[in-house]
Amino acid sequence: MSTTSRILTLPLWLTSVLLGVFHLQDARAAAVTVPANLDAWTCVGVCGASGADGDITASPLGNAQYGYVSTSGSLATGVSPLDIVESGGGGAKFSQTNGSSYLSPVFSAQAGDTVSARFNYVSTDGKGFDDYAYARLIDANTGGLVAWMFTARSTNSNKQSVVPGDLRVDFDPDAVIVDYQDFSFNTRNLKTPSPVNWRLLGDSNGTCWRDTAEGCGFTGWLESRVALAGGGSFRLEVGVVNFGDQLYDSGLAFDLPQLTAPVASVPEPGTLGMLAIALLVMGLVKRRRDGRA
Repeated sequence: MSTTSRILTLPLWLTSVLLGVFHLQDARAAAVTVPANLDAWTCVGVCGASGADGDITASPLGNAQYGYVSTSGSLATGVSPLDIVESGGGGAKFSQTNGSSYLSPVFSAQAGDTVSARFNYVSTDGKGFDDYAYARLIDANTGGLVAWMFTARSTNSNKQSVVPGDLRVDFDPDAVIVDYQDFSFNTRNLKTPSPVNWRLLGDSNGTCWRDTAEGCGFTGWLESRVALAGGGSFRLEVGVVNFGDQLYDSGLAFDLPQLTAPVASVPEPGTLGMLAIALLVMGLVKRRRDGRA
């Protein structure tokens, strides 16, 4: 073999080796399958699965049902990992009240792998009582934050700022939410032809804290995608929180590839009684809040 042929052959050999290495790296960096059987998830508050309902249709993933968390009917408090306290009227300090969270089973992933999910935030609240929702990846061993996948908060300052929401966390929707630049909040206040319609808002369904409030409505389905900086064991947590009071509820619908619904259960009579009492109390308090500014 001539010297010239050796010079030509060597780069081809090196190229084949390098392509093989890159192929192995691409094979390791893959889309992670988050455990999508909601029977195995841990719920605090009010969680479950629903088919297309009112304004919250099936997600683009095409599953028959999606998961959800709602503040409506939840007696759980302190569910949010965020400690937010804001000033209210008359010098009062507002913070989270009741809410719900859904926690996935443990799953494993490698550095560079991607985790994706769809989210749709729904709210009938706003102004100084800004409800919020979140989704985050946590370390399964320590419980520490790995990455925020979604944050949203009711607001009347700017419809675009509903996502990411005024939560002061390190979440960049342009980097995480696919096509975030096309996002526009769907306002459904009492002056629009049809206030927000999602039965999982309970008694708040079809209402809005103020006739012209910009923060009542829903985001529509948004896709979040996070590339993991390191490998390990993880869990996905999804939550929604009432803020300042327990009125004018909010919720978060979410969907994952191959999501399946839990087996429906019928509440025991004692549970139904407690829920009826809670709803009665909330109704009485609601009268006091209707005149707020």
